[in-house]
This record gives sequence, structure tokens and C-alpha cells, in this order.
Amino acid sequence: AAGSDFSSFDALQGGETLSMSGSGTASSKDVANSITMSNNGNLALVDGTGLASNYSLNSTVINITQAPVTLSGSKTYDSTTTVSSSNLTVASGLIGSETLGLTGDVDTNSANAGTYVASSGQITPTSIALADGSNGGLAANYAISDATVTINQKAISLSGTRLYDATTDAVASDLTTISGRVGAETLTLSGTGSVADANVGVETVTVGSLALGDGTGLAANYTLSGGTHQLTINQRPL
Repeated sequence: AAGSDFSSFDALQGGETLSMSGSGTASSKDVANSITMSNNGNLALVDGTGLASNYSLNSTVINITQAPVTLSGSKTYDSTTTVSSSNLTVASGLIGSETLGLTGDVDTNSANAGTYVASSGQITPTSIALADGSNGGLAANYAISDATVTINQKAISLSGTRLYDATTDAVASDLTTISGRVGAETLTLSGTGSVADANVGVETVTVGSLALGDGTGLAANYTLSGGTHQLTINQRPL
């Protein structure tokens, strides 16, 4: 307990002020009020508007308050606003090597892909709570001060078929299967991609100008990046 932590002095006369220097040892490290000092160490009174030499240090107590921690995490778009504690971690504020667990959920104010911050009113804590961790991490010694959650776009995969036409084009109208959508949401597809080989076979599609569009679902909640895109080129009958 550093001298600078002590800010309240009783028995000062005539509005005089003093401060403290040095440090001592509290009888407990955990959050509580009026913790007695087990050892004053080298704590000493320092002149303020009053003279320290006019006073003696009789007893010392200290209040230990909760340390603020921030949470962060992410999930993939799933059309819900609920973010489970399993998707969150204690990102900052832990003391030393202490750890904490988390239970419960938070709710973002929108289900759509994006970044949400509790201090901006975009996250409701709901049932989220800190839990004791290892290395002496007690949940009671900490309080959640802020949280940031990112809802990431969900990867979409495309597939389809067309007849051999001697080109490497993979047009949106040929890629009729859009996989990876949430629930019954629908999306549209426009533009043209390409394949490496114009000949008959199953070819991997390079996205090119292919782009998702809104259906009953929002295209902004999805991405073609990270998906598997294939075009099957069949023989043309003569």
C-alpha cells in the first residue's frame, strides 16, 4: 500500500492538509473496505499546509476496490445477437499472472456483421459474469468495465454446372448453388469469375467480379473469401 494511496486523514486541525510517503503492507490483498495495515513499513507523514512534525501516525486502514477489466471476442454471423462467454476472453486489466473465467452471455444491439462496444451502448451485459481463475485470480477482485465484440462475415461457397463453351468464364447464372447461408436466408449472385481450364471437368473458380447481393439475407453478413467455389463443365452434345 503506497503512501499515495492514503488520502483521508482524521484529526487534522484547522483545515490543515498532509500527505503520505513510503509504503506499508495491508493484511489482505483482496477487495474490501477498512483493511488494517499489518505493517506500516516506511509510511511517513509529509508536510502539506500543515507541518508533519505536529502530528504522529497512529493507525492506518485502506480500502481495496475492484480492478477494472475489459472483455473482447468474436463470432461468425449466425443471425442472432447473443454472444456466448465461450466466444469472449478477458483482454486487459488482469493483475500479474492471474486469470479469470467467464460465464453467461452478452447481447449486441444488432445481429449483423460489425464491431460492437459496450461503452457505446452497443452491448447489453445480460448474464455475463466473471469467474474465479487460476493463479489466485478471484472474480470478486475485478469488475467488467467494457467489452468489444466483433461479428465476422460468414463464408459462402458456390457451385454449379454448365456445358463446355471453350471459355474459362464462370458466370453467376451458372453458379446456382450458394452454400453456407444462415437458416432460410437467401442471397443473389452477380458478375463473372474464371476457371483455369476451359475443358470438361470440375474446376476451382477464381472469384473475379462475382459478388453477393441482398436477398432475404444481407450480403454484408457474408463473404466469398474463404469459401470453396467449383464449376463443373460438362460435355456439349453434338
